[in-house]
Amino acid sequence: MAIQNPIPVIDLFAGPGGLGEGFSSIVGDNGERRFALRVSIEKDPVAHRTLSLRALFRAFRKGAVPDCYYDYVQGNISREDLFSHPSVPEEARFASSEAKNAELG
Repeated sequence: MAIQNPIPVIDLFAGPGGLGEGFSSIVGDNGERRFALRVSIEKDPVAHRTLSLRALFRAFRKGAVPDCYYDYVQGNISREDLFSHPSVPEEARFASSEAKNAELG
């Protein structure tokens, strides 16, 4: 049975994103992800930084992560430079809409 649409996932109390990483790593026979992380919510700002960085990474196709991501990871550019880089505008918006820094209540 082929899955037409990925199953949506909402991650509350996401931390740095371990649950989302697990779901996003599951792919079908066609190589497409079986689950789609729609939103992750984390209140801790430090964990949220990791969460949003991983959301950005997952927004790219496998093998198509631009050099500016690795420049940031290596400490060569700032986080602001990464998220405003011309090669990541759509992916940065996607990561921002997925990873939320908020407290439920």
